[in-house]
Amino acid sequence: MNQHTSYEDAFPVIGPALISKAQEFRIYGYDTATPERIWQYLTQKKWKRETESFRLHKIVQEILQVKAGDFMNFMTNEEYKQTAGRSGLEDEELQLLLHGQHKE
Repeated sequence: MNQHTSYEDAFPVIGPALISKAQEFRIYGYDTATPERIWQYLTQKKWKRETESFRLHKIVQEILQVKAGDFMNFMTNEEYKQTAGRSGLEDEELQLLLHGQHKE
């Protein structure tokens, strides 16, 4: 199972690692942590610019190293973006809300 694979191809195989990490976060009190949301964090934030294929053990290692704070910050920002879209905030207002500065 140490074949090179893409992140998308790895998803069905590494499910147990995602489930384990979600359970760990729930023990810490992060009840909204699910395997799907952790995968979303990894693919949209941590591996956003990665295009190469990786070995499965490397993907599992990175899943198990996800920090609760990093994951929750990502999920909070995603929720702000969704809320801002529904509330009609302009891009500049959203940047100010999320980052505390105007978009340059």
